[in-house]
Amino acid sequence: MNGAVISDDSKLVELLESRRKQPPFFIRLSCDNGFELMVGIGDNVGCVQHSRSQGESPNLLAVSARPPLKRGYVEFLTANTPTPVAARYIINFDELKQVAARFLHTGERSNEVVWQKFYPRTLKEDAEHPPES
Repeated sequence: MNGAVISDDSKLVELLESRRKQPPFFIRLSCDNGFELMVGIGDNVGCVQHSRSQGESPNLLAVSARPPLKRGYVEFLTANTPTPVAARYIINFDELKQVAARFLHTGERSNEVVWQKFYPRTLKEDAEHPPES
């Protein structure tokens, strides 16, 4: 699917759904407006980072109002390397689809989730204890 142009919801959902049974991994969705989503796809969970295509700050991560994990992390493959993502940045797969669909239609972040700046210490914190509510 590298370089594929996706312009409608059905193709996007088909892409996301068809990859759920593979080991968790990342895909990149980019938009003409200079922004992109890095989407971690897992079985029933995922993660989403919204950032500028050129890598400038801020890098914002989706946080669920109904977090599927309270502690720990999920590893997603990137370049065949397991990359841990803290529990607080793991969202439900249905939320992931809604976030991706909003980006497809508008190139903007979805209001379905809260967006937080990435802090490296969250991985250690979430592995040791649940995030504060």
